[in-house]
Amino acid sequence: MKKASVYIFILSIICFSCSERELGNSYYFLPKDEAIDVGYPEGEAIVYKSNKEYVFSNIRIRGDVLEVHADSKFIIAKRDPLISWETNTGVLEYFIILKKNDSLIGPLTSEKFGLKAEKLGVNLEFE
Repeated sequence: MKKASVYIFILSIICFSCSERELGNSYYFLPKDEAIDVGYPEGEAIVYKSNKEYVFSNIRIRGDVLEVHADSKFIIAKRDPLISWETNTGVLEYFIILKKNDSLIGPLTSEKFGLKAEKLGVNLEFE
């Protein structure tokens, strides 16, 4: 019985981490730590579209993607545009992807993101 509960626990962790990466409509999120593990050349967190996970031919948002949320219609992403420590502005950038036509809106400021999300009817929020 103890072995079964350990297996169930491990499976639930694996399934949870998979669901974090799969954003629907062939979109995926690749966190920075995983990018390094799978050998993504840039070693950065990205949002990409692909027929198969870990095939990076259509990168939609690159850079240090900090947070991503998705539903059946939209993907929202928050990114730190840090290019180097010398040029860091400390301003975060925001993006919206419309899944139905693969449109990318952004980078946006926090204020413009809020206005655009409201106009489009995006019901997703950052934590």
